Amino acid sequence: MKRWIGSAMVWTTAVLLLQSHAFAQEPVAAEPIVQVTADPPRVVVGQPVTLRIVVLAPNYMTSPPELPDFQVRNAVTRQLQSVNTTEQRDGVSYAGVQYEYAISPQEPGTYAIADQSVSIKYAAAPPATRELSVALPRVSFEAFIPDAAAALRPFVSAQKLVAEQQIKRSSDPLRAGDAITLTVTITAEGTPAMLLPPLQFSAVDGLRLYPAQPQLEDKTQARTDVMTATRIESATYMVERPGTYALPAIEIGWWNVTGGKVERVHLDGVAFTVAATPGMTGERPVGQSGGTWSWAGIRDVLADHWLIVLLAAIIAVGLGLIAPRAIRRASADHRRRRDAYRRSEAFAFHQLRRAIGRRDASRAYFALLDWLPHLKAAPDNTAAAFRAAAADPALDAQIEALERTLFCKGRNAAPWSPNEMMRHLTTARRNLRPRERHGRSRGLPLSINPAGPSSTPAHDRRRPAR
Repeated sequence: MKRWIGSAMVWTTAVLLLQSHAFAQEPVAAEPIVQVTADPPRVVVGQPVTLRIVVLAPNYMTSPPELPDFQVRNAVTRQLQSVNTTEQRDGVSYAGVQYEYAISPQEPGTYAIADQSVSIKYAAAPPATRELSVALPRVSFEAFIPDAAAALRPFVSAQKLVAEQQIKRSSDPLRAGDAITLTVTITAEGTPAMLLPPLQFSAVDGLRLYPAQPQLEDKTQARTDVMTATRIESATYMVERPGTYALPAIEIGWWNVTGGKVERVHLDGVAFTVAATPGMTGERPVGQSGGTWSWAGIRDVLADHWLIVLLAAIIAVGLGLIAPRAIRRASADHRRRRDAYRRSEAFAFHQLRRAIGRRDASRAYFALLDWLPHLKAAPDNTAAAFRAAAADPALDAQIEALERTLFCKGRNAAPWSPNEMMRHLTTARRNLRPRERHGRSRGLPLSINPAGPSSTPAHDRRRPAR
């Protein structure tokens, strides 16, 4: 009996040791790998930081990973190239994608990308697949303005910057009522067009200034990813009276990143002369005789038509007394109505419709932000709050596509449809705009058709005529 019990204990111990050895030899399942770097960690304001994200999964991915937008406050983000990659780590084959983004800070300070995640679908044990959400490691970088460029207002940095101006006249020679258009084109390398400096055209006495909206354009070379930005500013000066005029010179200061110094672009001032309109002289033609008026002729005309002259003088005096007050009142009323309209929701929505109709993503987005405070659909008047209040998935998708087009330009950016966006914005405006309360329509006075019986007979105690 004791021998049998001892043999059983020996077999049990052997089985347990074999099971533990088998568990120890079982391989651990490989997990996806996500790496994030920001290069360089410190840049000049306006210069891009390359954000590099490497996503690797065991075996292979069944679909591209889903990345966040990497929208950073006070910075412009655009997507660069994406490259497929494979690696061997600890005897495990990994396949994945390397993404690159260019982030250009607009102000000095520290920027961080945190609290983001990426969704990965991969073949964990082919053909079985697995979906996993992996948190991105936190990465940060710093933007600064060099001490030598601290006086630049505004601060602009680029690898290269040039500017040119063009003058276009409505006629030659210029006369009162004609116009001259000044167009300035700024071209820079290594910075987005949104960060190029806006121009302030100076007002000139005798010329009426009409500035136009700036035009922004970014172009990126496919092989080198070098960005070329263009900003076009123009203004039209309407000539009010003859004379000699001079448009001030334009000077643009910028920081040369390559040379490490402040440089300036100078555009000369423009001088021109406006000739007097023909026929505006002291002599006045008379009929077909070709002669001039004389005092004797004027006296004879006044003597022959003295009654008409007297009535004209009385009317002129009356108009001189009444017209200024009426003109001032009408002008003040017109200005009041115009200013009220420009502060209204209808004017803001008109500007938004106009920007969308021109298919200008930048103007459309900022016109949308200007319109939201007038709509009062949400307390903080942000695009996110408006999308939540509208509760329209189609409108939500269009605004998201517009933001991607404007702030995250790349191959994967979904195009936005101006017509579709305008249609859903109109519907959201109709649903969210406060409705005016109309009072109840007043009926006819009760004295015309009394509701109750009248105490006075219809014939007023008079017998009807027979």
